[in-house]
Amino acid sequence: MKTKKISITPQKLFAGAIFLFFVWFVLACLVLPNINTVATVFFQEGKFTLEPLQKLLSSERAMKSLRNSFVLAPSLLAVTILTFITGLSATSAPLLVGGTDFQTITPMILSFANSVGSRDLAALLALFLGLATIILLTIMTQLEKRGHYMSVSKVKTTIKKQKIRNPILNVLAHIYAYVLFLIYVVPVVLVVLFSFTDSATIASRKLDFSRFTLDNYLSVFSKPSAYKPFLVSVVYSALASLAVAVLVLMACRIIQKGQRTKSRLATGLEYSLLIPWLLPTTLIAMGLITTYNSPHFWMFNKVLTGTSFIMLLGYIIIKIPFTLRMTKAAFFALDDSLEDAAKNLGAKSIYTFFRVLLPVIMPTVLAIFALNFNGLLGDYDMSVFLYHPLNQPLGVYIKSLTDAQTNADNTALTFVYAVLMMIISSAVLYLVYGRGNNDKLSNNK
Repeated sequence: MKTKKISITPQKLFAGAIFLFFVWFVLACLVLPNINTVATVFFQEGKFTLEPLQKLLSSERAMKSLRNSFVLAPSLLAVTILTFITGLSATSAPLLVGGTDFQTITPMILSFANSVGSRDLAALLALFLGLATIILLTIMTQLEKRGHYMSVSKVKTTIKKQKIRNPILNVLAHIYAYVLFLIYVVPVVLVVLFSFTDSATIASRKLDFSRFTLDNYLSVFSKPSAYKPFLVSVVYSALASLAVAVLVLMACRIIQKGQRTKSRLATGLEYSLLIPWLLPTTLIAMGLITTYNSPHFWMFNKVLTGTSFIMLLGYIIIKIPFTLRMTKAAFFALDDSLEDAAKNLGAKSIYTFFRVLLPVIMPTVLAIFALNFNGLLGDYDMSVFLYHPLNQPLGVYIKSLTDAQTNADNTALTFVYAVLMMIISSAVLYLVYGRGNNDKLSNNK
């Protein structure tokens, strides 16, 4: 009887190491923190308890925050369930617009999380938020299954303008379009103009061109305390976007190969990486805080809570699902004949990936990188829970400038930061989209 020899090649070892890394990442960063959040709430000192739930029900502030979070449910559900989920887990908007008299769930979680004695209440509120999100996403999924959706075009084609021949509809459409244009553009223009004025002019809400000055910009670029938060956010956003791009590229390659062989492990990896999409940012942050405030062997006995690394980890986690869906779509749009031709010519799998497949999907990867970078640049919801006091990100710093106890002159700096974020975001989008379009135009000429 012949025995089948199992050959272990460097390529198989590398693939096995990558898969083991994803197993560790999913368990250590996506699964165990959420399980620990449940254990922190209901299993204290090794015994099951409902004391946090009783404390929550007896807390007037906590119950009021729950009611305020759902008070806009009917109108938001009429628009879209995803909008409702966004509003439900919002942090910065209730703090800046609602004020102290209109607390919602997430700001209340932040308030409880700042005290060690009330972190169980924070974790319980986060669980309520996560449960509401999962229920709403389930409803949305069921509604999607009732309809059939298809693309209007199966080939690459340039979108052309369509003339509205009905004169009445033509006028109404133009009025509607210009009104939307003004709604979007006017606030941006005002932010840019007010960034060149002092705090007194901003407080008066009246533009006075005689009060225009460059002092605000000079202050941001000359004081380390003013430009450091900006640099911190740029570095964190770039590192997180790059890390997510690399992780998801490896994951999509595994999923692509696994679906060809109908591998259950690849399917499990895909669904595991989509876990953060089911959970609000607050619950993910609370899970990381409560789990890694003490050493664990699966995290190499390192304490992450209070370190500079935990916010980077949080950024990576929340951007994985979106990046995975977009990158996976690009992978499965590839022509299988490209890989088959490379294999027939004797190319190894790794060589084929880097020299044949990756250049084709690179525009999509860069576009996703730009979207992730811009989304994280002014992040507040995750940053406010995980940031290191010595490395304050831009979103948290801007919020601190709006507090009542801060210097009134700092109000103008918030407009400067907004303008700088718009400039950087526009520059990143231009580098990804604009240059490519210009290259195409020059080639066509």
